[in-house]
Amino acid sequence: MRIAILASGVLPVLDGVTVSVDARVRRLVARGDEVLLLAPASADRTRPAGLPPAVTFAALPSVPFGAAASDRNVVPEAAAEIDRALAGFRPDLIHVDEPERLALGLRRLPARAFARRHRVPLVAFFHTNFADYLGSGGNRYGLYAPLRAVVWRAVAQLYNRYDATLVPSAASLARLQRFGLANGLAGRFNGTDTQDFHPDLRRPGYWSARWGRPDLDGRAVMLIAGRLTADKGWADWRQVLPALAERLGDSLAVVVAGDGALRGDVEQLVAALPCGFLSGPVPRAEIGALLANSDLYATLSRFENASLAVYEALASGLPVLALEAGGLPGQVRHGVNGLLFRPGDAPGFVEGTARLVEDAAARHALRAGALAERPLLDWDRAFAAWLDALSAVDP
Repeated sequence: MRIAILASGVLPVLDGVTVSVDARVRRLVARGDEVLLLAPASADRTRPAGLPPAVTFAALPSVPFGAAASDRNVVPEAAAEIDRALAGFRPDLIHVDEPERLALGLRRLPARAFARRHRVPLVAFFHTNFADYLGSGGNRYGLYAPLRAVVWRAVAQLYNRYDATLVPSAASLARLQRFGLANGLAGRFNGTDTQDFHPDLRRPGYWSARWGRPDLDGRAVMLIAGRLTADKGWADWRQVLPALAERLGDSLAVVVAGDGALRGDVEQLVAALPCGFLSGPVPRAEIGALLANSDLYATLSRFENASLAVYEALASGLPVLALEAGGLPGQVRHGVNGLLFRPGDAPGFVEGTARLVEDAAARHALRAGALAERPLLDWDRAFAAWLDALSAVDP
């Protein structure tokens, strides 16, 4: 198969899109498929390091985008480059990740005109609940509900112009369908590398040896990992972390890994905890060990679709503490592999966390539930589901 993948980002930018694109591209190459990857060019327009040599790469004109320093998005001039690259490659199928974000930069629907001219199947992949971000940075989130509904309808209509829309969360698909999506297909199309994320990476004295923090060894460690930006729930963490400190003292160590626009605020918040540590950004190759040497993984994001970080935590044997929002209930099963809480229920979150910190048996039961799911989380399984979905698409 000759497959063209048009993506809104590529490694070393680290997010759900770039990780999933890399996982699929590598497996396509291993199968012997021919792959064209089109993505925003880096500032120096170089080929992404580590991209398999067999992959044809088209670096698209782009400008800085979003909170991450290296994140970029295409510009209108990229449309001609996309058409040239597709014409030269002559794909059997075109797969587009985050077409709404790409359309914002291109000012047109990505790859649709080419696909219609050449009768090539055109598949979109829904990654991010962008509409939910409206108003998420302030305390008037509810006032934006009518505008979010309008944006959700516009997004659904945009995806309807593709031959199929793949959605990695049944809850997200149901929501899109309520706003008019007619071509959606839900499946576990995302996964994790269960070789890199494994409980066997746990080591005695890890926190002392790697991070110079012997005070974390022997304590229950709750890990919060990801971008330090408003969409990751930091308005809620400002309430929850002090309450956890009051409830548990230094029996709970809180580790925050990541970087972003809120780093200064998060640094102050973590410094006030009895046992807190802000590691800053962690290299991708070390995240598996960071997870395996923690005891709980927590997120207060209300906007996840199908979180790769949650899959990585579960594969590492960590119970996940999360909100009953977005696609997270499809990943976290309350009382089985983690705990779910209503958005805004800070007291419930604190008590649930305290119960796991104080009751090792309860924590270990959820750990067993997480580990039981490892065979379902591997990227090979997700890749097979993705290929099956692609095979059913007609132009």
